[in-house]
Amino acid sequence: MKNKSGMAKLRLKVVIWFCVITFINGILDSLLDAVSDKISFLVETNEKLAIPAVFGFLFFRIALFLLSALIFYMLIRKEIRKESERQIRENNLLYASVAHDLKTPITSISGFAKALSDGKIPDSEKAEIYGIISSKSDNMNSLVDELFEYSQLGTEEYQPKLEKLDVCALLREVVADSYGSLEVHSIEVEIDIPETSICVDADRRDLRRALTNLVANTYKHNPDGIKMLVRAASDGDQCVITIADTGAEIPDGDDVFEPFVTENSSRTPGRGTGLGLAITKRVIDRHGGSIALCAIDGYTKGFVVKLKSAS
Repeated sequence: MKNKSGMAKLRLKVVIWFCVITFINGILDSLLDAVSDKISFLVETNEKLAIPAVFGFLFFRIALFLLSALIFYMLIRKEIRKESERQIRENNLLYASVAHDLKTPITSISGFAKALSDGKIPDSEKAEIYGIISSKSDNMNSLVDELFEYSQLGTEEYQPKLEKLDVCALLREVVADSYGSLEVHSIEVEIDIPETSICVDADRRDLRRALTNLVANTYKHNPDGIKMLVRAASDGDQCVITIADTGAEIPDGDDVFEPFVTENSSRTPGRGTGLGLAITKRVIDRHGGSIALCAIDGYTKGFVVKLKSAS
């Protein structure tokens, strides 16, 4: 979702309009100062015009101030309304996507449960059906958990618990934990991680989750038998983490960091919730870093994470 970037743009527009209105008022004030000098001269030569001239001048200045405030208010109200409508559309899309992803497993579970209840499933097939129900339930639970985590990361109240972490050690842990899944999908892993430490100030749980999502993305949304690169390097005052693969290319125009968009073009039922990369981006953003989809020599695509090195 783009709520934070949308709010940043809104704040920028408020500042721009404020500067424009202030600049125009400054020019008009200069013109009014010249008029004020003429009024002063007129008052000195004709005392009968003194009171009407002064009150007229003050009325004009007040009217100009109120007009400027009204114009500023109307412009900002328009921008706020546009931003609110955009956020409502995005939230509606998110809710619709959640409903879509929950509907399929719920329908399956309901159908299997009814068949079991009616005694239509032979005893020899019940174990398989129970396994399917369990798998569908786990998928639903995973979606709800990730949706909650994604929403929590988007609140202002959330603050990462920073500690000094060795990214190299953390990356090795993530790859080791994912070894079984990588082996099942016959993924060849090239590891380019230095023996020396590269430290960052980060929340261990959140950064580990973000990196795990990137590694899991490789086998969830690509064909089996591809090659994956896991690299960590130091570049000046930055730690650069690269996770690339030789899997399917991402179509131009697809923003894989948006919720419910997966690497293999659009939605992929049964192969991830579509929230992994969105969560990863929010985690990296909250740590003051950046993540981008880049071209990597010898690989189809690569995710490059940049975080400020710890002092």
